[in-house]
Amino acid sequence: MTTIQVENGQNKVRNEAGFQVVGSTAPNQEGLSPKELLEAALGLCISISLQKVLARDEVEVNVDEIEIQVTTSKDEGVTNRFGRFDVTVKFPSQLEDTYKEKLIAVIERACTIGNTLKNDVVINTVEKV
Repeated sequence: MTTIQVENGQNKVRNEAGFQVVGSTAPNQEGLSPKELLEAALGLCISISLQKVLARDEVEVNVDEIEIQVTTSKDEGVTNRFGRFDVTVKFPSQLEDTYKEKLIAVIERACTIGNTLKNDVVINTVEKV
């Protein structure tokens, strides 16, 4: 479970282990905006999926070379929904091109966040009493 609580005017984002990050109201400020948190969730999921596939395939690499960049954009004329997520993956240098292509296909199928974003989802909002 993730909890957001306003404290001293700041949105504090916590998981069950405790305080983790400050949420901001706009991108590129102190803390992470909802857009940046969404991009981070997708990027983190892809990174974790990639590392699991490499481990499963018993491919030894320097995982510190892995870098995921995610950017979102809205469709023209749409103001309250993102229509596109662009993901760039930097693989460890020793991987062959054909294996990298296979990895992209596998991590796209394996990433729960990506699969959720690609499909309709139900959001159920209720009042806490």
